[in-house]
Amino acid sequence: MATQLILGVQLPQSATLDAFVGETNAQVLAAVEQIVDGRSERLFLHGPEASGKTHLLQAACRAAGDAGDRSVYVPLDQVADQAESLLAGLQDMDCVCIDNVAAIAGDRDAEIALLSLTDGLRARGGRLLVADRQPPAELGLALADLASRLAWGGAIATAELDDADKHALLIERAAQRGMEMPDATARWLLRHGERAVPALMAALDTLDHASLAAHRRLTIPFVKQTLG
Repeated sequence: MATQLILGVQLPQSATLDAFVGETNAQVLAAVEQIVDGRSERLFLHGPEASGKTHLLQAACRAAGDAGDRSVYVPLDQVADQAESLLAGLQDMDCVCIDNVAAIAGDRDAEIALLSLTDGLRARGGRLLVADRQPPAELGLALADLASRLAWGGAIATAELDDADKHALLIERAAQRGMEMPDATARWLLRHGERAVPALMAALDTLDHASLAAHRRLTIPFVKQTLG
């Protein structure tokens, strides 16, 4: 693996392309796979919170690294104060995945560094995958040229997951943790718990710890008891 981590940012074990389940964003997944495979050089993802953008960027970074490419995931909201120097050092990477790019909007020096990175990657044939809630033209960037560069490869929208995809996600993430979640239990969680994806993942964390401690399966009675 040739994955580079920025300032100790770790890729979660769940961040794989195979774990991106469901049909809601299937076309987005296909577009990201083209970046990983080198069939496309640039793509911008935009959409609401918890629609899978971060997962796809992290998974693309991991997949490119596993394929032997030099890849890096950069969450700009976490490193905005060092963005200029960090971005300036990524010109030789094969695949750069930049999350939450609006975090540097208005920081002219950081924007210039990102503009230079986009041009450098293009000159070398490197790939660039970028994401934020809004498309490039609506990010409030100081440099119009940067918004234009970020849109060069096309922008594709992610959508909030529907119930079928949330159901599949619960079962997939439980399996990644070594747990079997019956269909009936997943349906119960969607009917009776908080339906937002972050809340569902938090509930899964709680169930994971509780099931290990109690040596219990994820039956509906156990889930009811654990989540109150």
